[in-house]
Amino acid sequence: MAVFAPRKTSKMPPFPELQWGPWLGGLEKYSEDDTASIKKWWTDPEQNYQRMITWFDNTYFGGEAIPATYVNWGAMSMAAFYGSQPEFRKTSVWYAPVIEDWNTWEWRFDREKNEYWMQIREITACMIKRCDGRYFVGTPEFGTAGDLLSLMRGADKLGMDLLDYPQKVKQAIDVLCNAWIDCHEEIYQMTNPINDGGDVLAWMSLWAPGKHDQLACDFSSFISPEMFKEFFVPEIEKEGNWCDYGTYHLDGPDAIHNQLDTLLEVKQIRNIEWTPGINCPPTFTEEYIPLYKKIQKSRRNLYLLAKREEIEPLLSELSPKGLFLCTQADSEEEANDLLKKTASWSAVKG
Repeated sequence: MAVFAPRKTSKMPPFPELQWGPWLGGLEKYSEDDTASIKKWWTDPEQNYQRMITWFDNTYFGGEAIPATYVNWGAMSMAAFYGSQPEFRKTSVWYAPVIEDWNTWEWRFDREKNEYWMQIREITACMIKRCDGRYFVGTPEFGTAGDLLSLMRGADKLGMDLLDYPQKVKQAIDVLCNAWIDCHEEIYQMTNPINDGGDVLAWMSLWAPGKHDQLACDFSSFISPEMFKEFFVPEIEKEGNWCDYGTYHLDGPDAIHNQLDTLLEVKQIRNIEWTPGINCPPTFTEEYIPLYKKIQKSRRNLYLLAKREEIEPLLSELSPKGLFLCTQADSEEEANDLLKKTASWSAVKG
């Protein structure tokens, strides 16, 4: 179990949970119109490094929690490599639709010249150079094909495209899948020496002794299992083959209800991480327990983001074998107390 909490010495407000994106400290001093300063906040290597160190210095990492970081421009930064100009905002980074007509669209990404790819590499290199064994550095969330296309084309249009332009969509998935692998391989080669010879999925605080990253398709919430299998499972398998340890990010009740059975057939998935979704029932909800047990029965590892008050009831229902819980506490003392109690709760299941 990983437990994050403020350090005893911290004078700062609590940092956001990992699933809610980067800490936005410092952006509050800029007006919405100061787009140059806002963009620099997101893209300047020194500013990224200083924010990271501030977070590490003020955070207590309890249990399996580890100091790990990465370039966080949201979950779809690869859209910027293919012409979607990122809108760097005070609360997030947004990528606008750019694919208007499949018949005239061309896939172009020059890794030697693309501004945003080069900035991501520069920030990552800065973090690596100054690491000195103090933290891990992960790969940015480049985004997978379904979710990238739902931004670059628009989710409603993409849904219709599966019927009207299936070959164009499959070609797009192939292009983005290959770019995903190429970009991950380059960042992995950069970070591997400072990651103890392994790889880290930073926002989940997960290290593995080989290539390890996030597989995902949040767009699967909107389509049938048959379409998911036809269009997106081949991508998941291919990206999963690149990974030595593939962790699938399953987001929201529609995704888990619609696609879990299909995902359990994908042998490249070793771990399944479940995010309940905004304004949805929390992690410990009775209707989810049979689904968690189904994952565990399939001999996949299960990763759950949970509130600290959910830990004991979750452990009363689930086997601790292959189970990873990630939570927040209000203090070091509370974090350590929770870890001690968790050990006794887990012992009941053996």
